[in-house]
Amino acid sequence: TRVMQGHAAANLVPVVAANRIGHEIGVESSITFYGGSFISDPTGALLAQADQEECILYADLDLSKLAAQRAEWGLFRDRRPELYAPILSLDGSPSDG
Repeated sequence: TRVMQGHAAANLVPVVAANRIGHEIGVESSITFYGGSFISDPTGALLAQADQEECILYADLDLSKLAAQRAEWGLFRDRRPELYAPILSLDGSPSDG
């Protein structure tokens, strides 16, 4: 949960995580799922979280407010993907296209 909350905050996007629950038995093994589904806001704060039970989670998010906050923070504005080629090469040199 904490890692996904960190991803929400790092990218300023809400995260909705649906986790399975119950015990499943296969031919040679079995596995138990413990649930814990959640919805976080764009800062990673939990808005809704399920216990170890089946349920439906709801949360209200103001998408226009979120878009304005992203623009204000410049989170995606300052990325320069045209400069990524050297770090994707083995020797750090720019590619020829």
